[in-house]
Amino acid sequence: MQYAIFGDLHSHKKHTELVLQHIQEVAPDAALLALGDLYECIIGKRKALTARSIPLKEAAIIKKEFERLLTFPSVIGNQEERIALVTGSQSFLQYEEKLYIENAMLIHGHQFEWNEQFEPTFPQFNTPLVFFGHSHRAAIYIDGTRTAVPYHQPLFVGDRHYVINVGAVVETLDWCLYDSEAMTVTFMRVT
Repeated sequence: MQYAIFGDLHSHKKHTELVLQHIQEVAPDAALLALGDLYECIIGKRKALTARSIPLKEAAIIKKEFERLLTFPSVIGNQEERIALVTGSQSFLQYEEKLYIENAMLIHGHQFEWNEQFEPTFPQFNTPLVFFGHSHRAAIYIDGTRTAVPYHQPLFVGDRHYVINVGAVVETLDWCLYDSEAMTVTFMRVT
């Protein structure tokens, strides 16, 4: 089965439309899955420590035209968590922390420890593949080491444990195509 995996939309309607259109062209039968940060919270981390009961329109970029595009499952991102915290709206907590598909776990990535260079330290995983986002930087981690990725070239991932950052929709229009039968991951970028 094919899975189109993407994340970090940050309420960007145009980029989301472009990525969804690209997926439809490249892999029309792929299941769509998102890695969180669907929305953009406009309340900063520091202010969010104390801000409560803020009206939604003052806390996040929420537009009906964008929300109509959100027809796929997603994990929760730190943006959804922060929106829920500052507004009190439970609807942003509807997303699971993790999703599981064939041989893979999906997680946003803000749950990892991150160093000053914004590189993650990974916990132990029970699946051969882990897909995440959060940093907006596409990469494949082999034995914990960040490796640059070639775009539009299938990579065989059936021989060891891989942790895969799919990149971001909002900035670079990145997404990944995972083929669970061929055990390949193809990093994609809308050009």
